[in-house]
Amino acid sequence: MNNTMPGTGNAIATECYNTCFVLNENNNYFVVDGGGGNTVIRQLTHVGLDWMAMREIFITQHIPHE
Repeated sequence: MNNTMPGTGNAIATECYNTCFVLNENNNYFVVDGGGGNTVIRQLTHVGLDWMAMREIFITQHIPHE
């Protein structure tokens, strides 16, 4: 099993951090805290992962917007 951390966080973020990682084995992917927007797609592509092949995602927390 491989663990890839695509680094979807932002160094200048002060209120919300994204610690996305992807577990994969035999072309089966399990994304943890993938976040939103185009950043996660860009970072997954950058590390060589096909985001279109990912079918499982797990969100560990939700931070409500005020």
